[in-house]
Amino acid sequence: MNHTLATSAGPLTVDATEPVPGLRVFETPAAVSPLSTYRWVLAHHDEQALASFETEEAATSAAEAVGPLADWTRNAMTTANEISLGGHVDRLTTLLREAGGQHPNA
Repeated sequence: MNHTLATSAGPLTVDATEPVPGLRVFETPAAVSPLSTYRWVLAHHDEQALASFETEEAATSAAEAVGPLADWTRNAMTTANEISLGGHVDRLTTLLREAGGQHPNA
């Protein structure tokens, strides 16, 4: 499976796994943020990153933890509404942090 991510140099397509339907895990290419130790990304299938992790296992564990909070196969806006209107924002944030996640823009 592939995932496309936006970078300052333009879009890049990378190999990805989908441990939970609609949630993808992929490694950031070496040329992107080369100094970051958070190389593994958990993202929505519509491309939006949820968090970055130091290991593939941590990103996969986070996907499994947040999977029950929403139907991640739907578009990003619908999923965001399901998370926020369902009162799951704090739970989502807590689960991502507990798995070792860092905000993707940190």
